[in-house]
Amino acid sequence: MSFDRIRALIESRQVLALGEVLKSLTPEERAERAKDLVAYEKQLRAASRNWEHPTAMAITGAGLLPGAATLTPWLVRYRIWYHRLFPDDGIGVLLDVLRHRDVPWKADLVTRLASRMPTRDLDRHDLYSVIMELCGENPPDSDGFLLHLLAFDGHERWRPGFDVLLPRLLEVPGAGVHFDRSVREFLCSRTDRRVLLDGCLARLQQGGVQADVKGILDLHAAIRVTPEETTEHARDYLAMLPDSRSTVAALAQERLKSVDEAGELDFDLVAEASRSVFGRTEKKLIRAQLAWVARHAQEKPDEVVLTVAELFAHESDDLRGQAVDLVSGLQTKIRADTRSELRALAEQLPADLAARFGVETAAGETPELAGFTPSPWPDPIATLDELTAEVGGLLTRTASHIEPVAAERVLEALVRFAWQDREALVRAFAPLREKNPWIRTRVDAEAFLERSWPNCRSVFTTVVTAAADVVQPTGHPEPVVDAENLGRDEPGCPGQRLAGRLREIARDLLRAPRPALVSTPTETSGLLDAATLLERLAKAEAGDWEPGPRDLRQAYHRLPRDTRPEEFSSLTSKAGQVLRAWLADVTEPVVELVERRRTDPYVLPRREEVRLLVTVEPGLPEPEEEWFGHSDWESLLDWWPLVLPARREVVAAHLVPHLAHRRGSSGNDGAMLPGIARAHGPIGVATTLALAYGLGTESVVGRAQAVDAVLVLAARGQFDGRALGEVIGRLLEHGGLAPNRIVPCLRDIARSGAAAQVWGVVAAALPKAWSHNRVADLVELAVELAQQLRPGGTVEGLGEVAARKGASKAVVQAKRLLSALS
Repeated sequence: MSFDRIRALIESRQVLALGEVLKSLTPEERAERAKDLVAYEKQLRAASRNWEHPTAMAITGAGLLPGAATLTPWLVRYRIWYHRLFPDDGIGVLLDVLRHRDVPWKADLVTRLASRMPTRDLDRHDLYSVIMELCGENPPDSDGFLLHLLAFDGHERWRPGFDVLLPRLLEVPGAGVHFDRSVREFLCSRTDRRVLLDGCLARLQQGGVQADVKGILDLHAAIRVTPEETTEHARDYLAMLPDSRSTVAALAQERLKSVDEAGELDFDLVAEASRSVFGRTEKKLIRAQLAWVARHAQEKPDEVVLTVAELFAHESDDLRGQAVDLVSGLQTKIRADTRSELRALAEQLPADLAARFGVETAAGETPELAGFTPSPWPDPIATLDELTAEVGGLLTRTASHIEPVAAERVLEALVRFAWQDREALVRAFAPLREKNPWIRTRVDAEAFLERSWPNCRSVFTTVVTAAADVVQPTGHPEPVVDAENLGRDEPGCPGQRLAGRLREIARDLLRAPRPALVSTPTETSGLLDAATLLERLAKAEAGDWEPGPRDLRQAYHRLPRDTRPEEFSSLTSKAGQVLRAWLADVTEPVVELVERRRTDPYVLPRREEVRLLVTVEPGLPEPEEEWFGHSDWESLLDWWPLVLPARREVVAAHLVPHLAHRRGSSGNDGAMLPGIARAHGPIGVATTLALAYGLGTESVVGRAQAVDAVLVLAARGQFDGRALGEVIGRLLEHGGLAPNRIVPCLRDIARSGAAAQVWGVVAAALPKAWSHNRVADLVELAVELAQQLRPGGTVEGLGEVAARKGASKAVVQAKRLLSALS
């Protein structure tokens, strides 16, 4: 049997016939054809065609390759896709071929495949099927295999020899995701009860993703733990309290409380449990713990007082106030030494709460804002080795976004090296191209540049492709006069401007390279010094070449706002004439705050959503068109401030819809808001609204970046707290922000040196937020600031709230704020 026959079956995807042919081979024929298969695969890989026939290639490797060491990576490489609703017969043929081969290394193949099975994307049904077929009563116990076993209902194909896996099923991170009712019933019926309970408690202490933990909790409920077992494992439940998920901590708290109510728990363990819970942030858990420990107040007042006083150091004044209420009622029942210790602990309280113990607290020192100094542009890339290292670092498979300053340095270096020594540049990129399929061929690059959508990331990789290929002149570069025809501005978002400039650079590198870029910034904010631009354009004149139209326009947009046309009067080139014309006719866009409404027809019950957005005229008349934000992969959003560094209001306006969408959608968009804060130009409603949405975004990293941006503005003397407070108040009024996200951010900003500005935010936001069900969090922050700053005056609506009856958190905190202001 020649390999040509096998090859024809592979390429025609006739897997059933292929399987029969492979089974008919003699050992000698199989050994010869295995060499042919390896050579054939090398040809496919060289032509980037090895992905075309994965199922047939997997079956052929199973029928020909000589051992487990060579077959394992082959089967991992060539996946046979499987879908529960549309199963393919490819896996069946694969198993039939392996079943037919009488070789001694099948057990080794099982072990090797199990070690290579993924633990995140559980989609290797083909490898799982091979293992189940060949392992017999001796299954492997790798994490990947066990997770696949659960994902593909392996408990329904259980064999007696698999019982050794039962303890491991409780140990594997992620197994709980698959603990549905049938799996829980199976585990409870087949696993020793003690092993099951020990495994559950160990996994709950380790934590994990929410779905994993929920599965373990459901299994714990299915076990129906007895009071005796709870008492025996009290220490295990205690270990869950400090830093487990809230659902796990709530379970542990409930189980320990039941032991205490049965009189089987020492108070030392109650106190230890309380200290663990008091270090958490979930108020529901802490209130429940306070109520629990208060039951021991009559018999152990000294111990209870000192335990509850641990809560004096908590972030929440509301919880500290409840602790103070409990401790105050026990002061007459405690010893003198306990009272002295209590007074020392009370020094951690705010002034009004500490006064209830006769303690005067000194106001802490107000921290100073860190200074801000504009960062100069880094030195240019000096060598080809440095350039290839930078490119490799920017575009790795794990890179979530392209860092804009590093990318701008790469662009400048690519253009410079391509002009100086193109052959050396191509040689330097050759190893990188071999390892990275994202570096396209020249044909692919030419075709991609004709597409219209502004996929900035892909266009950037196309620039790298263009620089890594030998130039083939196909005409003259675009003349700078085209910049005059295009005008200084181009409709669309900064991403479209960026994509246009990147396309121009790529086309020039492919067809007619220029010696240099003139638009590279001189400051990391993106700003370009006018004297530096003048020097670059003068060199271009002397060298008798013109900058690209979009390169010149980008340089114009990076100039400081006060640049005058007279500064470029010495230039005689067309580029100098165009630049002077633009600078002589500067117009400011009109930026306005607007309210837009939308009803989602696919969500029931239908609810109208109101958003505050910003229009820019000209440029952004309908910001609601980006209701669902921009693509965080394609748009290179953190590069946008460098596109228009002197017009941050315009950039912020274009980012507002994206940031509004991010309140309910996490993502890694890069440091957009810090970039806006470092940029230049007036600050108005667009920047203010962008900051407000950024402080309320779902992503913790996104909120931290918003905090950094506010601190940069504060350090530059550009943070208007009352303006931000007005916007936050309106958003709270519409339900557009969550106070539990906003308040911690504002507290961090205040404690970093901007307390006075944050007081302006809170004072302006509160009048519009009194009806919000979480307004007490904002009032609590206001109390902290008022006691620190002593601003005096009043807040609109505060008196009415403080005069309400009852002891709700909002009323209690309003009374404290009224007292602090007066």
